[in-house]
Amino acid sequence: MWRLEMFCKRSFTSVLFSLVMFATAFGQGFEIEKGDTINRRDASNQKQGWWKIYNNDGKFMGYETNQLVEEGEYLNNKKTGVWTKYYPNGNKKHELTFANNVANGYAKIYYRNGQLQEEGIWKMNVWAGDYKYYFENGNLKYEWTYNSSGKREGQQKYYHENGMLMYLGDWKDGKEAGELVEYYEDGSIRAKRYFNAGTIIPEKTVDLVQGKAFDENVKKYSGKAGPKQLGRGEIVDGFNKLMNPDGTVSKEGTFKDKKLVDGKVYVYENGKLVRTLNYQGGKKVGEEAVR
Repeated sequence: MWRLEMFCKRSFTSVLFSLVMFATAFGQGFEIEKGDTINRRDASNQKQGWWKIYNNDGKFMGYETNQLVEEGEYLNNKKTGVWTKYYPNGNKKHELTFANNVANGYAKIYYRNGQLQEEGIWKMNVWAGDYKYYFENGNLKYEWTYNSSGKREGQQKYYHENGMLMYLGDWKDGKEAGELVEYYEDGSIRAKRYFNAGTIIPEKTVDLVQGKAFDENVKKYSGKAGPKQLGRGEIVDGFNKLMNPDGTVSKEGTFKDKKLVDGKVYVYENGKLVRTLNYQGGKKVGEEAVR
């Protein structure tokens, strides 16, 4: 996270001390609210208590001069508790829980318009436990669960923008495992796909006609072509998970005509995930840095 380094001078005269405090108030973001001092350093020059970080020197791109960028509490020069960062328009950008200067706890990330985008537990640089991602209209987009290693585990859910379920299936150690059911926007089943450690089993996959019931015994429908045998790296309409040669995930989400419609693109540097690009309706709608 960003740090605001302040230079405080001491004086042996009360007049000079007052002048320094005045200059600090206007030049370094020092304020007094309701009798409480903020942006305070102790006798050892360590940051203590509530701090407000402003764009005083113009290093935060897109913000007005002296605009509030971030605020939260310091304890012995280390961030603690919930820290809030703001977009240049004043809306919240994210709320991260810190412990000993490390983001480690409940986190909320917001769209620029102020609508909640993501929430969950951020622990040791990965998501842990229950995680939710929302459309800008407030409806759930993903409802996932992560294990302690930051890999998806257990039942995972994807939703259409209208709030109806899109995908439902189980993951194990970050990979699809077993049956994955795909739904139309009206709630009827679109397909049932089967996976083994993230690899699709084409012969067990069945595409359904919209509105028709699934026949567990027949596993197919009259007049409907049999399941397509997929070649390595082939992309089908619907959910796909594309892999890099080193085994990392390149893209995942809903595809149409081999193009990503709704999902994520993962960007790596030197084999390490550094950011994800979010796509909706075939267009990039934002990106997130991986801390």
